[in-house]
Amino acid sequence: MEVPIPKEQRRRSAAPQAVKEESTKQTPDRPTIPKPERFEFMYPEEGSGAGPHAGARGRTIIDDEGRLYACVGGRLVAIRYENEKFSVDWIYSTDSHIPGNPALGPDGNIRVHAGDGSLHCITRDGRQAWAPARVGEPLGWSSPLVDAKGNTWICSYLGGLLKINDEGQTSDQPYFRTRQKFDSTGVIHQGVFYVGGEDGFIYAIEMASGRRGRNVWDHNKGAGKTDWFINSQLLTGGDGTLIVASRDDCLYGFQPGGELAWKTEMPGQILASPVLDARGDIYLGLNCAARDTTEQGRLVCVRGNSHKIAWQFATAAAIESTPVVDGDGVVYVGDNSGLVHAVDRDGAEQWQAQLAAPVRSAGAIIAPGRVAFGLDDDTLIVLKCS
Repeated sequence: MEVPIPKEQRRRSAAPQAVKEESTKQTPDRPTIPKPERFEFMYPEEGSGAGPHAGARGRTIIDDEGRLYACVGGRLVAIRYENEKFSVDWIYSTDSHIPGNPALGPDGNIRVHAGDGSLHCITRDGRQAWAPARVGEPLGWSSPLVDAKGNTWICSYLGGLLKINDEGQTSDQPYFRTRQKFDSTGVIHQGVFYVGGEDGFIYAIEMASGRRGRNVWDHNKGAGKTDWFINSQLLTGGDGTLIVASRDDCLYGFQPGGELAWKTEMPGQILASPVLDARGDIYLGLNCAARDTTEQGRLVCVRGNSHKIAWQFATAAAIESTPVVDGDGVVYVGDNSGLVHAVDRDGAEQWQAQLAAPVRSAGAIIAPGRVAFGLDDDTLIVLKCS
């Protein structure tokens, strides 16, 4: 029996005329700040607005044809880059905020977990691949992950881990049951789903073909233990080490069996996720303000071989944005004052660009010499970079 699709979940028209008419709407609460010199593209167009401001926090992703996908104001927007110009290809609306990143599957379809409690699966041409799957309310820090077989993995608001197959079907019971919420974006590595819990532990869940998963790290022996809860996205290093940023203001490295490999204390609170460059160095943003003081931030570089802090770049506002590193080793990151900073691999600032709202999203290199960030006023900004 075909599942009827509610009217509010149907794809809205993305015809050029519809996009043009929509862009004439005015938002009086949007500050007027001149576009920076490096400005390249904005969605939606200036003054158009995008509904209630929940903030564009997710990372822009790219498919194998070079098309960009970004979650902005409750919409999944497909953007084409051709002849050195950006244009909106189509728009899929969920009519509810999408807090996390879009996820691209091996079938070429894009998954988003929206505030309507559904997992939406959208084809490359903007149509629903299957009826939205009810998976419950999304968590604020967690994004869907898709494995090589097209299964989508969701961290449940009620705790545990959900598995949705490549046809949008899910079991009545969680794939992995726990009272702890996994309010972080995990990582899939060699058939294991690694994710951080609100109890301060990393869970290593086998992704076997059965109906239930199991944690293969022994928490009773301290495997995967940090000293506070985990919201940042997990990373795997080139040697298989799991890299974890905890809210205890420390960066951890865990061996494949869960044993602690190293631990580095940070000079502030980690509000975003760490990233790796081609040399194995780690970059992450911090909030370094003491209680009842003005916000201050730092971009920190941790050497991949020594796991010691190599340098710190200070900013006037806290950094909740996840950095991105280009092929030349330049690091781009936003801060809560709306500044985007370009910093070289030695910690020297190359340039900065003032934007109209705080930048808390993850950065993304989306084309040669182009970097994208989402803003707190539900816009996507593309800047020219190196």
